[in-house]
Amino acid sequence: MIRCSNNLSIQIIFVRAILFVFLFALHCKFTTAQLPVYAEFDQSTLKGTPGYFRIARTYKGQWWFLDPENKPFYYKGVCAINRAGTPGGRRADPGPYAATVDKKYNYQAGVDSFISACIGKIKELNFNALGAWTTEEFFNTNVPFTEIIEFFKEGPFLPSVNGKNPLPDIFHPAWLIAADRKARVLCSPLRYSKWLVGYFTDNEIGFGKADDFGFDPGFNAGQFDFSLLRIVLGMNTGEPAFELAWNFVLNRHNNSFAELSEAWQISVSSKEDVKTLNTLKIPIPGNSYREDAQAFVELYAKNYFEIANQSIRRYDPNHLILGCRFGAPPPAYVLDALLPYTDVISVNNYQPILYERYDTVYQYTGLPLLIGEFSWNTDLYKKVPLPNETAPLSMKDRMFERGQATLLRTALHPGIIGYTWYRWVQGTSTGNNYYDGIVNYGDSLEMHATMLKKINSILETVRAENADSQWKDAPATTGEFTLFFEYLRPDWTHYIRFSIQNNKPDPMVYGWQMSGKVLAYSQIKNHYFIKLNIDFKELTARNQTFESGKGIYELDLFRNGEKFYGRFKGNFNGEMMEGKVKAFFFPPVNPNFKQNGL
Repeated sequence: MIRCSNNLSIQIIFVRAILFVFLFALHCKFTTAQLPVYAEFDQSTLKGTPGYFRIARTYKGQWWFLDPENKPFYYKGVCAINRAGTPGGRRADPGPYAATVDKKYNYQAGVDSFISACIGKIKELNFNALGAWTTEEFFNTNVPFTEIIEFFKEGPFLPSVNGKNPLPDIFHPAWLIAADRKARVLCSPLRYSKWLVGYFTDNEIGFGKADDFGFDPGFNAGQFDFSLLRIVLGMNTGEPAFELAWNFVLNRHNNSFAELSEAWQISVSSKEDVKTLNTLKIPIPGNSYREDAQAFVELYAKNYFEIANQSIRRYDPNHLILGCRFGAPPPAYVLDALLPYTDVISVNNYQPILYERYDTVYQYTGLPLLIGEFSWNTDLYKKVPLPNETAPLSMKDRMFERGQATLLRTALHPGIIGYTWYRWVQGTSTGNNYYDGIVNYGDSLEMHATMLKKINSILETVRAENADSQWKDAPATTGEFTLFFEYLRPDWTHYIRFSIQNNKPDPMVYGWQMSGKVLAYSQIKNHYFIKLNIDFKELTARNQTFESGKGIYELDLFRNGEKFYGRFKGNFNGEMMEGKVKAFFFPPVNPNFKQNGL
């Protein structure tokens, strides 16, 4: 049974979403819904092997996958389609879904009926691809698919601070052998597949700290903050990574422990001293240490990306390499290490600011991005009010309102060439009996299915009709602003949003654990002035507590396309604040903006 298929609010949301194309005709040069033809692609941007999936950019600046017949392909996938019903694919332990599959489809006697049923549902919901952790029985079933290698699951491993998620020792000869073996086993059978889009190397690697999986903000050395460099320098003598790291550090300081000690502002007289510092959790204060730690992460990342690339290419030179599925925008030096060794950058996202969040990565690299995981079943979708809620919406309505806007905006981004819904099967409730899965453990369609089916049906049209990106210059008179501050209160950088209609802002401003009002808004050509009053709730994040309080901020912005740049001045609880601010503006995706809220 499709839950919410008869839900009137869902139908209304879709009607609003489908009118997106009509409204954009008012803001943009209207083009036909026809996808670009091969002749419209800049041949100098082509990557990949002819006859297999490739990537290319149109002369108008929009990236697409090209299928083996050179037709543009916007990837709309689903993660973890497998009997186990969980991420992890071939290594996953069967969950409750497996019992349903075994009974309903007599799986032990043959897999064909299970495969046929899943593929049928996927196509019915207008998905066109199988994402990471889809298992081998679904490969080459006339649906494009991806494979994930997971090199990081191979040992030997570096020491772990918390006993979880250690990084592999990629400098160890045994790891090179393991990486080669895994690539041979997984890539060789797919070398000539016409349905394989490409390979993910791993999932949500955190390079900044050795135990940091899933959140990759870059290296930030704080008190008792174990960097990758510290952990490797504290290993046992004779380990390949230990010897390499010490040679790396000493070479940066003229092979002198005295110069190293002076630069790090702490005594290091032998290779054993860092092990002692780690045991006692003594911070290393010098700026030079932070520079060394960052440089070592870059060295580690470069070696990893190079080895992963070479291992795959050794056994499959035909298919695209899709990156390592970053859990958050990585630091620039990690992107620098990645660039020579990937065709596509893959990223995961569970926030409404997908377009805004990863635009910086695209602008920095120029490479197309594939969203490896996406779901709107998070608190940022459900609990933060829409900027123009005239009356409180239910969490489900907020989730669908904001979710459809996220995917429609993503289709507009010139560099984002598709998304993957996380996940196929139910998963763990995030509260209020909301699950990520498209089907439940009983193999029936869940609450997300109807909305996803309708949105998926128009994403290519939205992308094709806005290929020239003229929407970016739509007058900022009706739409929504997303504002990113250097900080709003000490150390707090979260974004806020407000909406505007007919050049008049809706009064409310909302963000995570904060709300406020627009006190002033004015514009002279591309110069904008905004004044905000924001109330902050106390919150705890990343083991840090941020105090409650009030802030007033004045913003001075200049527009460049859909982006605005400038500075702000203000105060939080009487403390003066000043810094950079960046904003994005999106025109409305439907004509009933006041009630819908993008």
